[in-house]
Amino acid sequence: MPHPALSARWDQNLPAYGGWLAEGSHSALDGYAQAGFHYVCIDCQHSVLDEAAVAEFLSRYRDAPIAILTRVSEINHALIGKLLDAGSDGILVPQVDTADEARAVVEACRYPPRGKRSLAAIRAGLGATPAEIEARALCLLMIETEEGLNNVEEICAVPGVSGIYIGPSDLSLSMGMVPAHGFSTDQLADVFARIKAACDANGLVLGAHALDKDSTAKFLGWGCRYISLGTNTLLFNQAARALYAELPSQ
Repeated sequence: MPHPALSARWDQNLPAYGGWLAEGSHSALDGYAQAGFHYVCIDCQHSVLDEAAVAEFLSRYRDAPIAILTRVSEINHALIGKLLDAGSDGILVPQVDTADEARAVVEACRYPPRGKRSLAAIRAGLGATPAEIEARALCLLMIETEEGLNNVEEICAVPGVSGIYIGPSDLSLSMGMVPAHGFSTDQLADVFARIKAACDANGLVLGAHALDKDSTAKFLGWGCRYISLGTNTLLFNQAARALYAELPSQ
């Protein structure tokens, strides 16, 4: 089963909301948890973090009240295995464009016979059996290119995939659209509908990245069940600017 913070929401047909860590801040992760978020995703793609640093970061969170996902920098069997062995509750993989790439991710996430993940652990307490360890790890694939969209039905049909995550900016850019309009307009409405249909046909959970309450509401209406918002650095910058603007003039 996925982390209880996620399964509890999905069992009630409620969306799960996630924070996004662009740097290794324990206080930011704790802040997301205290605010009520259901998961965080630690980013190894667009950040200064690498997978080894995140594996060490995860060692503090054996019984975290929220799920901790990790976006890896690439499709890499060893890096994905390291993060799962360190206790990541799921792996988010960018730019999955083909069914073969989806199968490569599944092989890294799943034990034989479905995959090729090696049975070991960096952190204790992940489960008593291979089946228990594997069941807690979400295998989430990002559709963020036109090629990935064209192959989405085949990608979603790969056994062992848990869900799909849409990157509105990159997907818009790949399709010749304005990236920012992927959040503020309906230019991706048909795209979301196609991806949702592929997810529904294979029992997968659909998610996306959003920027604010308006894009969150839009993506929920288009069938998303988990949504990450912004980044911790963006939230800090926004809060700092807002606070400074309220200060008395000198």
